[in-house]
Amino acid sequence: MEYKCQTVNISQLNITHVGFFIPLCETCKTKDCTNAIEKMKISILGVTKEIKTFNRGTEPRFVVQCEGYAI
Repeated sequence: MEYKCQTVNISQLNITHVGFFIPLCETCKTKDCTNAIEKMKISILGVTKEIKTFNRGTEPRFVVQCEGYAI
């Protein structure tokens, strides 16, 4: 199922009180999600990490809110 998601540009790395923002998809346990989510290698302050991103259009984005998010 394709869920409605709110996304932000990856270049807008948001810092929270516990460190850099991690997209919701990293901890989501929803089994029937068919959104365009792919793992991508991203460099954050020189450290390369593999993070799930929302890839639709010309640039990957981070999911910050999603109808189907389940822990």
